Formats: sequence, C-alpha cells, structure tokens
Amino acid sequence: MSDFIRRLVSGNKARYKDEALDLELDLAYITDKVIVMGYPATGIEGLYRNRREDAKKFLDHHHGKNYWVFNFCPVRENTYPDSVFEGRVSRYPFPDHHAPPLAILPLVAREIRLWLDGSPERVAVLHCKAGKGRSGTMACAYLLSLDVAPSAPRLDRSLAEKERAKSRAEQVMNAMPEDEAADVASVDGQAGDDPIKHEITDGDDQGVGQPDRPGDGVDLRKEEKATPARKDTENSLSHVLELHTAQRMKRPSSPSKKLKQGVSIPSQRRWLYYWSLILAHQAPEAFWSADPEVLARPSPKVKLTQIKIRMHELSGLKTNLVRAVNAFVETAGLSKNTAVAKSSSQVWASLARYDDEFVETLEEWERHTRDEGGNMGVRRKGADQIEGQAFADLVREGKFDSRKMVRSFARMGTLRDEDIQKEESAADGKTEILLLRPLTGDKWQRIREKIEAEGKLPSEGAVTVESEEASIYSATQALRSDGGVVLDAHRELRVKLYLGQVFMGWFWFIPTFHLPHPRGSAEQSATLVLTRKEIDFPVGIGSNIIDVSVSMEWCSEAADAINTPERLRQGEPSGVAASLQATAGAGVKGMMEVNQAAND
Repeated sequence: MSDFIRRLVSGNKARYKDEALDLELDLAYITDKVIVMGYPATGIEGLYRNRREDAKKFLDHHHGKNYWVFNFCPVRENTYPDSVFEGRVSRYPFPDHHAPPLAILPLVAREIRLWLDGSPERVAVLHCKAGKGRSGTMACAYLLSLDVAPSAPRLDRSLAEKERAKSRAEQVMNAMPEDEAADVASVDGQAGDDPIKHEITDGDDQGVGQPDRPGDGVDLRKEEKATPARKDTENSLSHVLELHTAQRMKRPSSPSKKLKQGVSIPSQRRWLYYWSLILAHQAPEAFWSADPEVLARPSPKVKLTQIKIRMHELSGLKTNLVRAVNAFVETAGLSKNTAVAKSSSQVWASLARYDDEFVETLEEWERHTRDEGGNMGVRRKGADQIEGQAFADLVREGKFDSRKMVRSFARMGTLRDEDIQKEESAADGKTEILLLRPLTGDKWQRIREKIEAEGKLPSEGAVTVESEEASIYSATQALRSDGGVVLDAHRELRVKLYLGQVFMGWFWFIPTFHLPHPRGSAEQSATLVLTRKEIDFPVGIGSNIIDVSVSMEWCSEAADAINTPERLRQGEPSGVAASLQATAGAGVKGMMEVNQAAND
C-alpha cells in the first residue's frame, strides 16, 4: 500500500526498483555518476516519500562510502542532521518552485566536480523535496560545466531491471539517425515551441576559434537565437535538459503522449540559460567581475519603468468568482495587503528578491572558489575556507534559510483609466491590456486619497503599501519624470502577479541579461517579453495571460550610487488566500501547486 501511495506522489517521475534489496525508490541515475532522488523522509512523510532508512540502505549497498549528498531544502521546509549520511552532506538551500540565487549554480557545480574527480567510484546524490525542479536544475548546472557532453547511464548498477532490457533495445535504436520531428516533440509543449532551444544553439561558426574573454558583453536581444557554443565542447543546454528529462521522467504508456519535462519551471530553465552564457564567457559586461576596480564601484543600476500585461477578457463567471474570493479574503481577515485588496478587480505586481546578505555571501564564495584559469565550472585549489570558516559552517545553523528567503520591496499597479485598454483581434479575441507602474511617491498618495474618499482607509496599524515609500522613487524622480523602480542590474528579480488577492503567476529574471551592452551615455532601453508558457504557474485566472512585457532602461552611471529599495517584512496573500485561486478555475492539481508556490 505504501509503495502505491509513493507512486501516486511521484507522479510522472521515474522510480528505481531494486529487486535484490526489495526496494522501490523515487530515484534515478541521470548519468553513471549523478543521482537525483526525492527527499529522504521519516515519520508520516516517509509513507509517501522515500523512507530515509531505505535511501541510505540503497546508497550504502551500491556505493559504500563513495557517495556525497547535496540537499537543496531550506531548514524551514525539511532538514536532517549530516550524521544521517555519515557527514557526507552539503546544503545549498533555496525555496521550492523558485529560481535560486544565481551564484548557487557555480558553487554546486564546482563542489560536485571536486568530489567526483576524487575517484572513479564516486557518485553525487542530489535531492530537494520532490527530487525534480531544484535537484534537476542543479544536476543540469553541473552537467553543463563538463568539457564533454554527458551521456545516459551505461553501468548495470545505474539501471533498474526493466531499464536494462530497454537499454539493450535502445542501443540499436540510438544507432539510427534521429527523427527531427520526434526530437522536437520529446518534451511537453507544442512542437518547436521551447524557448530554451532557440536561446541556446551549437552553431558551427558561432564562437568557435574565438578567444574566451571573461567580461565580454553580448546584446542578448539581438543575438538570442545565435548564442555562441561552448569552446572545446559539444555540450549544450538543450542536450543536458533532454538527458535529464529522459532519465528522470517516466516514459508515457502511450506513444501518442509526450514525455513531461524534467526541469519544467520556466524561470529555472532561464537560470540554466544564464549559466550557459557564463560558462561560454558570453555573460553581460562586468557581470561577476573579479577585477578589484570593478568590485570597488557600485553595481550598475537599471530602472523598471512599466509592466504591460495582455490578458484574455475574463468571462462573467470568472469575474464573479474572483470577486467572491477577494470578498472572502477581506471578510476573513486573511489579507496581508490591505490597500491593494480594496480594489478587487485590480491587477498588480509585487517585486521581490532574495536576502541581500545571503546573495552577497554566495557571490563572495563564488569569486573565492573560481578557477584562476577562467574555467567557471572548476573549483580553485585551496579555496575551502574564507578567514578560517567553511561554507558549510555558514548554512549549517540555518542563518539564511530558517526564515522567509524571498521578500518584496516594491509594487506596481494601474494608476489611470488609460492604463487599462480593451482590444479585439482575430488571433486573441477580446483582450485587456494593463500597464502597471510603480505604486510609490505621489502616485501612491493619489491612490490613498481615493481610498480615503471612498471611506475605505485601512485601520491604524494595518499593513499597507504605504510602507513602500522606503523605495527610491524620490531619487529616480530626478532621472525621469515618469519615475520607475531602480534595480541592481546584476541581481535576481521576481515579479509576482495578482488580480486583487488572487495569485496569477510569477517569473524570475536578471535585468542585465536582457539589456544592450555596453552601457552608453545615451538612453538605452529594452523590453523583455514573456509568453504565458514562459511564466511560472499561470493556472486558474493566470491561464488568461497572453504575454507580459517588462520595460527597462539603463540608469546613468551617476545613479549607480543609489541604493535599491529595502525589502519589506510583510508578504503577499498566502495560505487560504493563495489556495483559493483554485476556485477561479485551477482545479485540484492547480490548487496544490499554487498553494505550495504562493506560500514559498
């Protein structure tokens, strides 16, 4: 019965059945040296996830002391002492369903390589909670750093009984020329519609034979479909993602069904795209520079001026459901965002980032462990400590992950009647176009006056958007009359979309990867356009999104000294308020995903 429940929880993920040990685990060999598995649990959780004693029994039997575990769960989510696996555990925590701070990718890739290079018998074991998104992202980050393209498992120990039989048959099939159409349809989604495959190519004449120059910039808006290939390797992001998918995901029972993606969250795939550029020495100018002069200067700043959302017009039924959800949230006192909640039909966005000290610490360790020869996937010798402290000591006590790791620092919304427009076309039908602008400074004051006039001013002590006046709107006002939110161009940003209190989806990006380089004296701008498929969890009301356009422009170098807005202590709607999004059409599966995502 327990195995049946575990299979249901595993869903579309492959499971490993060990006949000799009489074990069935949510576990897969991505290569002969890289294992991904679900969380090794105890107690009630062990009834539907890998039992901790079973995972240890399997690893000890097959690999003795030649395995090292990499745990990506924050303390506030799941934890266990290092002694469970005899001290062979490293932690790199970040929240479920999220993109991590980018500096985690090289740190994980370098430690995995350092461990595996120590002996041909060694394996790396990666896990998060479900053993899919976070673990898959980090497994791909390591595999991308290899000089030779990784291949599927070949050793018998890496294959379950059924897989051994399939492997012999596939050896014959793999020797035949690949069918291009079948390759395109091998992952979830429409054929040829995977944006990552367009962003990463292995062109024969792109980047080959050119010197690697750390710090060289590239205008990604013009070259997004012609990214240079890795030097001296045939490795590519598409290959690594497909390898992970083929090994981690369960093969469909019907040939007509498509194989689900292993790393399926668009923002996590976007992070792997950034990492591919860094490995190819094609990251934007001055990004992660180790030059002391560059480090001594303030980080370059970019101004986010507006977010444009195109949506299918909501049906009367969905509109009434959204109003009902918002009314219930307000009546029940579940809202953590009183001011915005008063306008039940208002679309707004929360801007958030990781804890600044956490990111600064990760980037310091990234520079400290970086190979002096410029190989971003190799750890520098003798880089185990900084001032007598190891990285493991920093995360062992849960300093950065025992509390909420991502917090908002600004919000954007519609300010004027003209910010909401309606259109109709043959392609998209009836649509609404919403322009979101910063809710700060005098613009927030206008909204506040409107709330006062309607007699809906929040009670004293209520958490409102007014606390966002800690943002730097007053400083950016001198830069442009329209204002905007000033951001660190090199830092991660999460944009989380709401309709009143109803969660619609989010996406992560790093501005500098989507801006023209080098930055000049003249005004330079760019627009990042993401379709619904490139947004994380656009279910329920979010499924009405057509695309989102983020407008940005470089600030002048004189503005680099401006500090970015402080992160706020309050959060967005969560718990029941978030899960009620399912009422607006997400369904049971959508409710589970959204409730988990919105609370992270």
